[in-house]
Amino acid sequence: MTHLGTMVFDMQENTSATTTSVSFDQAADFYDQTRTLSEAMATHGIQVILDRAGPDASILEVGAGTGRIGVPLMQRGADWFGCDLSIEMMRKLRAKQPAARLAQADASRLPFLSDRFDALLAVHVLHLVGPWQAAVREFKRVLHSGGVFVNSWHWRDDAAMSRRLRDYWRKRVEAYGAGWRRPGIQERAELLRELESVGAQLEEIEIDRGLRSVTPREVVDDLAGRMYSDTWQIPQPVLETTVIELRDWATREYGDLDQAVPEEHRLLLDIARFA
Repeated sequence: MTHLGTMVFDMQENTSATTTSVSFDQAADFYDQTRTLSEAMATHGIQVILDRAGPDASILEVGAGTGRIGVPLMQRGADWFGCDLSIEMMRKLRAKQPAARLAQADASRLPFLSDRFDALLAVHVLHLVGPWQAAVREFKRVLHSGGVFVNSWHWRDDAAMSRRLRDYWRKRVEAYGAGWRRPGIQERAELLRELESVGAQLEEIEIDRGLRSVTPREVVDDLAGRMYSDTWQIPQPVLETTVIELRDWATREYGDLDQAVPEEHRLLLDIARFA
């Protein structure tokens, strides 16, 4: 286990050296430019987290990354702690907040004592965690009785242009015998069932709903540039071939690849309170 900076909270040693979860080390240099924090999350979402955590709460963020959520929470005075698999992502966070309390850890093996925190966040993380069921039990373990786990989900219409392009590309990847699937949770319903099975009371809060415009070329270019983790394990020849096929298909389906297409999106928070 690697520590960044002075650790001032109780620790348990994490001795396992391997994991099936995904590290974002290779995304550290472009992450902040490709995953911006929406205005709704920066205002309403951060406030919901603080409200559900309660006054003077100790908050652990699993998958803290470069601080997209953690930095605004710290700026609001939150008693925030972070952990992540990726040292490189946390180096970016440390540059923004030198006093941030951080540890390298897998979500399924948290290096914290039981009954340690009032709230725990996992913002668009669990699809990257191989043993995600074990992670859920770890979340419950490190939380106080009555503590809350906050998980985020982005909803998009299955008929949306970006979803159709991505689905087509994934099928072409599979046709060449390559894999794109992340190791963790595949569907939100799986998580909700797991949380209920360990005694959590659930609440859903919609943080944002609206239209955003995206061009087919942006979707294709993001895949070609390996901007997202479902591209990282694909051999380069397969990626190049499937991107060409996707570009041709998108041209047939949508014509001008630079024509912006509006898409509905929603940002949801699942709030799980453990009795």
